[in-house]
Amino acid sequence: MPDTTAKPFGVKFAEAIDYLKAKLPEASLQWEDLAGPVHAKVFAVAGATNTDLVRDLHSAVTRAIEQGTTITQFRKDFDKAVADHGWSYNGQRGWRTRVIFDTNMRSARMAGRWQQLQANKANRPYLQYRTAGDMRVRPQHRQWDGLIYPIDDVFWSTHYPPNGWGCRCAVRAYGDADLTRDNLEVSKPFEMKTREVITRDGEIKDRVPVGIDPGWDHNVGKAWVSPEQALGEKLARLPRELQGPLVDKTISPAFQKVLNEGFKGFRDTVKAASKPQGEVQIVGFFDSAVLQALASRMPSTEVLSTSVSVLDRKTVKLEGQHKAAKPDAKGKGRRAKGSPSQVWPDEWINSLPEQFRNYRAVLWDKVAGSLVVVPQGAFNKTMPKIVIRLNQQTKTGITASVVSLGSSDQSTLSNGNLYELLVGDLK
Repeated sequence: MPDTTAKPFGVKFAEAIDYLKAKLPEASLQWEDLAGPVHAKVFAVAGATNTDLVRDLHSAVTRAIEQGTTITQFRKDFDKAVADHGWSYNGQRGWRTRVIFDTNMRSARMAGRWQQLQANKANRPYLQYRTAGDMRVRPQHRQWDGLIYPIDDVFWSTHYPPNGWGCRCAVRAYGDADLTRDNLEVSKPFEMKTREVITRDGEIKDRVPVGIDPGWDHNVGKAWVSPEQALGEKLARLPRELQGPLVDKTISPAFQKVLNEGFKGFRDTVKAASKPQGEVQIVGFFDSAVLQALASRMPSTEVLSTSVSVLDRKTVKLEGQHKAAKPDAKGKGRRAKGSPSQVWPDEWINSLPEQFRNYRAVLWDKVAGSLVVVPQGAFNKTMPKIVIRLNQQTKTGITASVVSLGSSDQSTLSNGNLYELLVGDLK
């Protein structure tokens, strides 16, 4: 019976290689500049602020896993990249290279292993938490050793290894017959305890499960396949006052590209389907400015989710088949069928996550009771707009939903009878 625990670094497999190769290099001052799930798609090294340097380091790590080489060869490649770009890094060379090498190798192998486990979960639907079994194992990780849960249990969304810097934990897959043979049982529901992560200045910046390092409270495999969903789950576990600041700093240019590509792929899949399947794609998250404005200006409007999604059954409305707001003679507002001039160009629709993120203004539609995000730029003589309805129930949970894309003239959007300006400026 094959063992499904993570293999040594010298053993390579396609899924782990694909994980590392697909990452987008990005300069970064600190590793924590990005939320944990974002690291599944973005390659960053703390203090490496030169994009070409980061690209070379990414290539070195990728070669190491492709060729099955050791840290000795990686250190040679690291030294060359440092010399080529004149990087003066913090920390000793041995420690620095070990952290970069081990972190990326372990994450890649566990992300790749997750794909293999998912592909075989019909035969082996349970996972057992396994530690390295020596004195270096963290006390909390030792307590988890032997826990067994279904592969789709919420436990694995936060506790699938690695669970911190230098974590060597792994998992083993079991089928029903395996559990019976080894006299094993599924564990009792896990009671997760959390702790607050506090800066030296006494500021609370994160909340993570006890026993997991900040930035590691996510499933690297799930974050690789659905990074926006993993980030949404991370945000949902945080108190509201921490959600906005995390969004502000973590939607980096590289991750913005990931969101764009994810939405374009979703849109292509919806077009190819014969009918909606109830699928949902996250296109972005409310930042701190929007959340604060809603809390102060619309206190009776509860925001149950910071994620903003597109439902597959709503995609037809992204292409102009919707209603647009136009003022009547009394300025009260009425709804009229959208005209061709209001239809978003295809390239604008494909970049919807970016248009949502880089907004000019955010308004509250007093008539419809919805948010209106006005992106930067224009594709005709009017302003583009994204209409969003809060707190929509989907099969993956509650989310804010994009219900239509269109455009309006500035005078309409500035009409105080129709809209209230929450963030930004329409001028």
